[in-house]
Amino acid sequence: MNWQSVWDRRTLDRSRPLLEALMAADGLDTGFGNVSVESWRAFVQRIGTRLMLDDKSAIYEVGCGAGAFLYELDQLGCRVGGLDGSAALVGFAKEAMPHGEFICARAHELAVEPRVDFTLSMGVFLYFPDLAYARGVLHAMAAKSTKGIAVLDVPDKAREQQALTARRATLGPEEYAKKYAGLDHLYYERAWFADELHALGFSHMTIEDQSIDGYANGAFRFNVIATRG
Repeated sequence: MNWQSVWDRRTLDRSRPLLEALMAADGLDTGFGNVSVESWRAFVQRIGTRLMLDDKSAIYEVGCGAGAFLYELDQLGCRVGGLDGSAALVGFAKEAMPHGEFICARAHELAVEPRVDFTLSMGVFLYFPDLAYARGVLHAMAAKSTKGIAVLDVPDKAREQQALTARRATLGPEEYAKKYAGLDHLYYERAWFADELHALGFSHMTIEDQSIDGYANGAFRFNVIATRG
């Protein structure tokens, strides 16, 4: 079992409202999620406001999955696109946002051109194998964006043990060990992002606790938003 096989098995429940179905396909229906559509919309809109997005903005998501994050921005008129390693999830994103530019590719294959206003990732850096890989993706995201980047839902190294304890308690130690054997997360120091983004020339940066109503993992994660000024 690896994370790729987990995402490749995801399906799109077309009996649900579209955004709800996209959220479920992206894993927001698990015991660690259970996020309502209203809470999710509020979160996406909050990030959009922080980035000062409007109907002329171009956004590209690394690890877009089925497109649950981009869908609300697409509805607001933004030009959206993204890549993901799961062909199944990319297919769902294309179906939901037919005017978007979506491809099946790994994060390290992110192309700098064409450039966009903002690049972002939501709950993706945790699946990277190590910091060297994460650094390469972050540098490519910075090169592709003209205005700024957002790296959202990053596991906090300072809260790693609390996160593991909470996750095991949710399912029970034996069930957790069975279900998540070999499915590790990568945890980050907040200072690592601050140092990397400072070196990349970002003049304005915010690193803050994650906050999504109903999202249990949020207590152990943070968001990074950086703009060029």
